[in-house]
Amino acid sequence: MKFGHWLISFVVTLYCKCADAINPILALFFTIACPVLLILWRQTRTARTHHSHRSRPCADRLSIKVAAIVGVVSVGYSSFYRGNEKLESFLDRGKFINEHYDKNQYTLSSSRIVPKKGLRYNGRWTKEEHHWSNVIRFRGVNLPAKTPAIPSVLRNTKGSLDFYASKHNVSFVGRPFPLEEAPQHFQRLSHQWGFNLIRLSTSWEAVMHEGPGIIDQDYIAYLKDLVVMAGDYGLYVLIDAHQDVWSRFSGGDGAPSWTLDAAGFDTHSSALHDSGGAVLHQFWRASEYGDMPKMMWTNNYWKLVTATMFTLFFAGDTYAPGISVETAQPNGARGNVTIQNFLQLNYLKFVDAIVETVKDCPNVIGFGTMNEPSNGLVGVEDIREIHAPALHGHAMSPFDSMRMGSGESMEVPYYHSHFRLNSQHLLNPKRTIAYKSPELDIWKNVGVFEIDKITKKRVLLRPHHFALKPGEDFTNTYMEPFYESVQRTVARHNPYFVTYAEPYIDPADPYPSAPSSLFQGTSEEQLFGWAPHWYDSTTLFLGRYYRWFSFDLRWNIPVVSPTIIDWTFRKSLRLFKYQGKRERPDQMHVLVGETGVPFSGSEEDYALSLDRTLRAMESTDIDFVIWCYEVDNNNVDGDLWNGEDLSLYSKGRGRGLQSAIRPWLHQYSIGLHIVSQRFDPYDQIYDLGVKEDGMNCIDCMAVVFVFVPSYIQAPTFMVTEGTVRYDQSTQNLKW
Repeated sequence: MKFGHWLISFVVTLYCKCADAINPILALFFTIACPVLLILWRQTRTARTHHSHRSRPCADRLSIKVAAIVGVVSVGYSSFYRGNEKLESFLDRGKFINEHYDKNQYTLSSSRIVPKKGLRYNGRWTKEEHHWSNVIRFRGVNLPAKTPAIPSVLRNTKGSLDFYASKHNVSFVGRPFPLEEAPQHFQRLSHQWGFNLIRLSTSWEAVMHEGPGIIDQDYIAYLKDLVVMAGDYGLYVLIDAHQDVWSRFSGGDGAPSWTLDAAGFDTHSSALHDSGGAVLHQFWRASEYGDMPKMMWTNNYWKLVTATMFTLFFAGDTYAPGISVETAQPNGARGNVTIQNFLQLNYLKFVDAIVETVKDCPNVIGFGTMNEPSNGLVGVEDIREIHAPALHGHAMSPFDSMRMGSGESMEVPYYHSHFRLNSQHLLNPKRTIAYKSPELDIWKNVGVFEIDKITKKRVLLRPHHFALKPGEDFTNTYMEPFYESVQRTVARHNPYFVTYAEPYIDPADPYPSAPSSLFQGTSEEQLFGWAPHWYDSTTLFLGRYYRWFSFDLRWNIPVVSPTIIDWTFRKSLRLFKYQGKRERPDQMHVLVGETGVPFSGSEEDYALSLDRTLRAMESTDIDFVIWCYEVDNNNVDGDLWNGEDLSLYSKGRGRGLQSAIRPWLHQYSIGLHIVSQRFDPYDQIYDLGVKEDGMNCIDCMAVVFVFVPSYIQAPTFMVTEGTVRYDQSTQNLKW
């Protein structure tokens, strides 16, 4: 185990033990002090033995010490961060907002009507308004559709045990919601809550579940009707080609089962779960392990099935040469193609089917390349080491996962919560094989390991098989060609659609840069946007809101006190924005495709956590889409998918609305520049600063449109110049 993994595991376990016996605040600083002293001792020891090349850089050592000291100094302030009366008023406002919008109906202002010719894109979105060009900004919500509507038993991952028999006979018609229910949801999201964008999830399985190239025409028709209806309510649409850890059959969603069949995996039984190749919610043994831990599904990115499928998809020709699939050729004959070509060609057919369907819809702004893709095993220097960023669930190396997938049983450490060691578990006791037969084991066939004929032990032959060549980079070598393939497919149907590239999940680089090739102009031949995801990782993965504690992923250090946490979040998002725009602010649109917080504590914690996240977004002046709006969310099973519970909407009412519904600038003249934007939900004060851009604002008519929610009672407006007109019936302010 890496020293960093061991250290964090030690800290978390120590904190949990101390917190049970002493004050949690004191326990926190005690556990911060211990690893700091341990790091200093280790570095002193390694320096004495002349192994300084193994120690952390000086900047990291200094940052760790500074973070601990600043945390101690600021704890007093964090305890009195907000006045109790204002805080209580803020928390009570959620119920009032729900009742307010239940009683009142609102219409759409003319400034938010989708133009018949759609928007124009030149690094930012604009629309023509009475001979002037106005910039359009986006705030929206994600509409998930991860599981089928039919059979209904598959709707909840927890209870859909027998889902193999129906794997080719499912329907996603009605996901995210039936057409007859769409008006009430679109009315709520747009007219009442003030959003103007939906990131609409679709999936490869939804379109092509029956087999390669076989399109579900009923679903395609449903999807188009939904998109058209969204436009009628002033909602723009970004099509989200969604997946998580590859497929429902590997513990997530996205790809159809026949993609795993093509790779030789067994999708006719629970073999993938039983062999340790994937963790599936349906087969989690709660009686033995307790309830499935929060965010356990993410572990699948580093387990055999998901890691293998992404390796084959992006780099199968390089790392699995000779692995092919028999398929129909254009002349009708049967022939073999490499598995990488087979997977990518069929994925592009899925993209093609969706884009062709919505190509004439003016409210569609573009298409996401793939939600949260992974590099799989590509770039893993040594498959004997654990490469997951956090010790969570059953911690194992890629080679351990290969061994179990080939039919070996193993004792594996189990962490019920992140980095907190609980026990050792024997996995794959029945020696189940993840493949249809031992002869189809891909990594054995390409020579990564072999099985000794006498001892039956797995012998590793190529521990560095997946290492990149010197000078290679996964994004430039494998992701860029994929981005360009998707963009060509999209542009073939509508050259004005923007292809939003999404970076692959790289724990070593949580703030990835957009590839340089995406900046080669914004001509009609090559239109790109950048759509990374950003979450408060501490709240998301621990499932609790800590007002006084978070973690900086860039420097891998703890951050303590609300003030420093806010500053860290702002710095992180500014870096996100810069990595997508570089030096030119009009070069490429950056949209945070997902952000949000889990509803796993109280509604008060949910509202406070969401406000902290959205304040960081506002201060960075970045467009974002909240995850999520799940119409079937309930108090028991959350979003009905792998135990997640992030929906703004549950059981007919909104959650955290005092944070989610806030004043925001949705449109302004092209000659203006946004200086600052901030909403204080405690005092209900919204500050907006704009200035004229002298080069672009010569003789222009400067105008600003702001959504001002009507739950703010009797709002008053103060401006430095100009006039203000507020229409409460549309919740729209024109300045």
